Amino acid sequence: LRASVPAEGARLPAPPTELLLRFNEMVQVTMLRLRDGAGRDQPLQRATGTEPTRELRATPGNPLTAGAFVLEWRAISADGHPIRGTIRFTVAP
Repeated sequence: LRASVPAEGARLPAPPTELLLRFNEMVQVTMLRLRDGAGRDQPLQRATGTEPTRELRATPGNPLTAGAFVLEWRAISADGHPIRGTIRFTVAP
């Protein structure tokens, strides 16, 4: 993972309308999940399917409220190795 929006540890004054993962190579994102501070899954709508990409965009299915969130992802790298990560951010108006 090269970059994300929101960035790891970001404190946002307003809920994000789009989530972005940018990779340094083509990857196949096999799982994308957004959880709130209580561990509840929040619906996401991916802009792309599971085809290999360098950039994955998704939008929250419902407006996010104030609080902590964790975006979890899993992917298969260009050389076939599984990779994964988490991005934590907070919405604090």
